[in-house]
Amino acid sequence: MNHSNRTSVLLISIVILSFLIRIIWLDRFPPALYTDEMNQGYNAYSILLTGKDEHGVFMPVSLRSFGDWKPPLPTYLMIPFIAVLGLNEIAVRLPGTLLGVGTVILTFYLVKRLFKEEKNSVKIALAASFFVAISPWHILQSRSAMLVEVGLFFLEAGIYCFIISEKYSKLMLLSALSFSLSLYAYYGLRVVTPLIVLFLILYSRHLVRIRTREILFSVMLGLIVLLPLSISFFGNPDVIFGRARTVSIFFDQGVKLRQWELIAQDGLNSNTLITRFFHNNLNMYGKDVIQRFLSHFDGRYLFLNGDKVPPFQIPNMGILYIIDAIFLVIGFTALFTNKSKYRNFILLWLLISFIPASFSFMTPSSNRTFNAIIPLMILIAVGVNKMLLLRGKLLFALLFSILYLFNFGYFLHQYFLILPKNHSDWWNYGWKETVKYIGEVEDKYDNIVVLNKGDMPYINFLFYGKISPQLYQKEAIRPYVENQFGFEHVEGFGKLSFPNDWEWKYTKDNLQKHTLYVVPSEQAKDDSNFLHAIYYPDGNIKLKIFANE
Repeated sequence: MNHSNRTSVLLISIVILSFLIRIIWLDRFPPALYTDEMNQGYNAYSILLTGKDEHGVFMPVSLRSFGDWKPPLPTYLMIPFIAVLGLNEIAVRLPGTLLGVGTVILTFYLVKRLFKEEKNSVKIALAASFFVAISPWHILQSRSAMLVEVGLFFLEAGIYCFIISEKYSKLMLLSALSFSLSLYAYYGLRVVTPLIVLFLILYSRHLVRIRTREILFSVMLGLIVLLPLSISFFGNPDVIFGRARTVSIFFDQGVKLRQWELIAQDGLNSNTLITRFFHNNLNMYGKDVIQRFLSHFDGRYLFLNGDKVPPFQIPNMGILYIIDAIFLVIGFTALFTNKSKYRNFILLWLLISFIPASFSFMTPSSNRTFNAIIPLMILIAVGVNKMLLLRGKLLFALLFSILYLFNFGYFLHQYFLILPKNHSDWWNYGWKETVKYIGEVEDKYDNIVVLNKGDMPYINFLFYGKISPQLYQKEAIRPYVENQFGFEHVEGFGKLSFPNDWEWKYTKDNLQKHTLYVVPSEQAKDDSNFLHAIYYPDGNIKLKIFANE
């Protein structure tokens, strides 16, 4: 078998592996659809049937959703799958899964191009593609509909088409289209993508000179694609910035409270020069942003604990394998001791990816920094290649293959066994079963009250109940008032009501007649006279359902 055929066989094997890991039991793992997944799916269903989203907006360029204004592209990509497969878990998750496999393929061709001057460029490209394929971070996102995988695919496609346009000029237009679509996929890319494009232009100044005409046409295409988004921005800035306002460090009071605390400890008057010098906004917020930026390089986050914000977690694992740490160090050292043309671009790509999350009070964040996975996998691939150039490479290859096999096996155990059994609450498990049960008994009752303070239970009933979008748009009771986290609450539709400020301990002594109550188990710990219970896989009760006949 010649070198080219061997490369093709290896790449196809990697792609098949990545596809199988991401597609098998897609409807069961993760163990339930997360709230955001259901919201995107139902809005795709609504647009498919009515041309309007759940709020009655025709073909929106930003989905109002829960008041967090989701980018529209992932939702629109779900429409053909829902049209064919129906409104279900597989149809919602499949677009991201397929684009996840596409990212594995893109990584090979991108890395091969970036390292074309290297002797082992194909080996580095194959390794990078393989490490994306088995990455726990990438698998977690590819098996869910969380926006970022769609964004990453189009960002990487834009980068690859830009670089390859030196040889194939028409791909410059495809690059502009891909970059523009990435802005419709995830909010963080509205910071990352422009910076990536800027640095690509700086690193490819010769390309700008020889492709001036193509670049001008590409810029025009990008502006045309982004025109609907730009027009909508003037009507509502949230269309561009989405939930960034409510998750930013400027919305959170933590820094401000710390500032007041330091002033009080110093015993200084807030108007003194010393206080203004040490405890001013620029200093306090600047330090906070830097600390949050650096938190993404914490070894505990990367290799041991991972993201602590549900559902972006794998039990007792970091976002990378422990063994990756060795090759990251070797790869970083190797990459920046040679004269690779794109070495600085790879580093800048990595650093830029952490900027959006650094201005959020929820850090470190694996979701908002997902774009960093490609430069990280490149560094690991470079490290592996460097290691295999040493003496005794066969021994090293055998040893590290065993270690990676062990790490990968541990991930599969944690993801497919431990996560659904012990942590299904991270993914809002139980609502599908709840909606099914309510559907079986609802004819007996005049009202159904769902007490679920702080959540968005209405979307579960819309999605799993496959409620007619036309009917919902007429019946929905939505005051459009933000809560403290920036979300907008739905008070009810049809027989269903979702009181936002009720608690069971105050409600149970004054029940309405012919009414069913759905109550979180923590609110009704001591109540055993429930009609039905919804259980987690570990046997704990999620919801108790009470009836007043």
